[in-house]
Amino acid sequence: MKVKKTLLLALLQSAFVGGLSAQTSPAALTPSTVYVGALPTTVNPDWGCANNSPVSCWNRQLFGVEAYAGVANIWNRVGIEGQARWLHWRGVQLPTGNLAENTYVIGPTFRLYTWHSLSAGGKFLVGVGSITIPKGYGPGQGNYLVYNPSVHINQRITQALTLRYEYEYQMWPSFSGALGNHGLTPNGFGVGVTYRIHSRVY
Repeated sequence: MKVKKTLLLALLQSAFVGGLSAQTSPAALTPSTVYVGALPTTVNPDWGCANNSPVSCWNRQLFGVEAYAGVANIWNRVGIEGQARWLHWRGVQLPTGNLAENTYVIGPTFRLYTWHSLSAGGKFLVGVGSITIPKGYGPGQGNYLVYNPSVHINQRITQALTLRYEYEYQMWPSFSGALGNHGLTPNGFGVGVTYRIHSRVY
């Protein structure tokens, strides 16, 4: 009889614990948001400028647009983002052509801090950068490996729309040319809009 009671208690206990775990397991799943965005940006190209400060080369600053897409919070506060940036306006403009820089990068993102409608984060992307140099000012034109760390602040406007304020610092370590040696470090600022497509649970 005692054996039967012990087995019954063990069975009830295991069923109770199993029920608790079944109730709490959805809370452990990570919600992930798919998003896209566009960000007009201004950058010191670090080519034809006295130094690479983001505010020291306004007469030759490059202007362009950055498009990005990603998934936030794939694991804990880590997501992934892909980005393409085209800088084709202003900069060094000569009769032999204009300076332009394009980058195509992908990598992890990190959400660092959240406060009400604001959140701060960063990312470290890696990919390919291409530079077009006015004729007669080579060498250096071509494609290069690019490392792309940045920090940003997101400000939620509606349930689906967010403003992004971003500072981006790029490293082109293998670049060498007439007006930029020992690598390039283009960097600058942008303000854009992010649209959240949908959220899902993994």
